[in-house]
Amino acid sequence: MASESEKYKQITRQIEAWFSKTARDLPWRSDDYPWGRLVSEFMAQQTQIARVAQRWPEMMQRFPTPTSMAEADEQDVLSLWQGLGYYRRAKHLKQAAETIVNDFGGTVPSEVQELLKLPGIGKYTAGAIASMAFSKREPLVDANVHRVLCRLWNHNGESVPSPWTWEKAEELVSQCHSPKIFNEGLMEFGATVCAKKPSCTECPLNKQCSAFASDSQFDIPMLKQATKKKQMFHYAVVIKHDGELAFEQRGESGLWAGMWQVPSIDSEVALSENEVLQQLKIRGPLKPLGSFEHLLSHRSISFTVFSCNGSQERSYSWFKEHEVIGLPLASAQRKVLALHCTA
Repeated sequence: MASESEKYKQITRQIEAWFSKTARDLPWRSDDYPWGRLVSEFMAQQTQIARVAQRWPEMMQRFPTPTSMAEADEQDVLSLWQGLGYYRRAKHLKQAAETIVNDFGGTVPSEVQELLKLPGIGKYTAGAIASMAFSKREPLVDANVHRVLCRLWNHNGESVPSPWTWEKAEELVSQCHSPKIFNEGLMEFGATVCAKKPSCTECPLNKQCSAFASDSQFDIPMLKQATKKKQMFHYAVVIKHDGELAFEQRGESGLWAGMWQVPSIDSEVALSENEVLQQLKIRGPLKPLGSFEHLLSHRSISFTVFSCNGSQERSYSWFKEHEVIGLPLASAQRKVLALHCTA
């Protein structure tokens, strides 16, 4: 059996060789520069890579440098972020661009400690950017990497992130030839081969994998019990007057921060039509348009959608229907408008 030191070397060589042959064709790999890498990492947080690959070129065409984003209106960034979810990431990316311009002369910093000063960047993202954009020997651990390392050492009982996993990742990156290739390869390996349902027969590391040897790979790491989603209620009213629709902008914190919506109420309890009218301070009558469930990571939101004609006392922003396409709208709001369009 190989020594622990030899195991580290074997793993790094195998991952680098595997990734060099099988790396997916992603746009930030062919058009590779630090700002692009930073943007791709922000976009990839809790979003499928295939979706990010579709949207990244448009984002980089509009904001090719930190300065171009720092000088842009936040609404422009939010508008391009539509459909990616977790809109707080877009706000953090805009703030990170401003910090890069104001504190780092418009150049993405290369050191982890400097990267950690940017809004929206934690230990994992800092390690990813430092290693993949600047070839620094910095470790990274995401859920995929954590799973791979736990299986390789048949280790269980710790959540992501764990000090144990970070120690293993740090030792591995110190042994590899190229931190850039190894770290990106390790993440991709966890996403495609050593996934939740592993492809062990195709795995180039099965001889080094202690979980595979013990036939415990399907139990490692221990799955966390699913957290019960909090039930929420959302009431949206599409108000039309003189060919225009009423909209309001959400606050700067909380769910869908800074995005636009038709007049709406978020509630922890179900409301009657009269309660919706009273809370929005609008005149009726309300016409039901439909309902749908919108699922988020920790919430299940029941949307109920109404329409209402006529001007209202409350001050709203009014847009013609063809102008709405330019507003930063969350995907749930687009579902609301789809009910209006098909009514």
